[in-house]
Amino acid sequence: MSTKAVWRGDANQAICAFTFDDGPSRLPLELWLDVLEQEEVVGTFFFTGEWMDKHPDRAREVLSRGHVLAPHTYHHRRMAQVPKHVFLEQLKLTELAYQDATGLPCPNFMRFPYCSFREENLDWLAEWGGYLDIEGIDSGDWKGISAEDIVAQVEPGLENGTIVVQHSNDIAVGSPEALRQLIQIAKQRGLRGVGIPEILESIGVEVGYRPWKITVEVPAELDHPVDNWITLQDEEFAELAAQTIKWDIPEYTLQFNSESEWLEHLKNPLEEFGITENRELFAIREFEGTYWGYVRAGVTEDSLVLLDNAAREAQADTLVYLLRWAAETASKLGLTRIEARRDIRKMNEMCRQLGWKSEITEDKSGNE
Repeated sequence: MSTKAVWRGDANQAICAFTFDDGPSRLPLELWLDVLEQEEVVGTFFFTGEWMDKHPDRAREVLSRGHVLAPHTYHHRRMAQVPKHVFLEQLKLTELAYQDATGLPCPNFMRFPYCSFREENLDWLAEWGGYLDIEGIDSGDWKGISAEDIVAQVEPGLENGTIVVQHSNDIAVGSPEALRQLIQIAKQRGLRGVGIPEILESIGVEVGYRPWKITVEVPAELDHPVDNWITLQDEEFAELAAQTIKWDIPEYTLQFNSESEWLEHLKNPLEEFGITENRELFAIREFEGTYWGYVRAGVTEDSLVLLDNAAREAQADTLVYLLRWAAETASKLGLTRIEARRDIRKMNEMCRQLGWKSEITEDKSGNE
């Protein structure tokens, strides 16, 4: 089999990986997360882009609790049966869903649903951006079997470098208890449960990431006046920090543990995508006596770059308000384009409805 498919880590290192496919709809994700954390093991969750779109808060929770989130295609298709253009479209859709859900670029390793792939598919993965397919020992939990049967399936092969393939879905009811037993067996054998990035590192493979961005042409004139946006003043930082923590935004939940840390972050200029934030462009949207959104931006060549933005509610109109602010600000600065890296698919649709020209492209600047 091609080296583009990874079935195990380094057999000389006392590490193993517990991985989970799909994403549950009815069963609580905590059934798996709680076991991993009680046993102090990092898990890797291969979830579909469709699941991430439906449950962006849960996708962020996987990451915020110290685990790894990776792609499992968008629609859970048998990829050995689809033509190349559908295959590549599935990868792109999943990357965009991942970035929109988490605000982070998607890693370049994945797992095929049903372990359904051809050698040609691995070549397509490599073309797409050096992707690797991650396989491993099939636990059989997808059949809805008992924890005892799952353990019996996996235990004989649980050794240095083993990757265990389980599921975190509504069928794999025996999976959480089997997971606990398998982790305890692994510990007895001197194995440490790690995420797939560490497994890949053990065989000399570095994980890559591909960010995306949207570029918007500044319209000649706005369809509606820009209102309720004001420049943030120094005395307003503390109140902004306190209010935005309650919004449960990924900017806070994925990086910070306290209001004081978040406040310090807001007070310091951002350095993102090779661009330094212009503090004079730190704006907040006030409405009905409270804050409803904020934006932090910088300027490069002919573009206003939205470095960070968030809103109190995840409605499409909040992006329209942001786009209007950005267009007016860009026009005042003599700029012709707007760039953004959050909510880019929804923002693209709002541009279409507004009649503005926009395009989603790979972000060559990376995510510095």
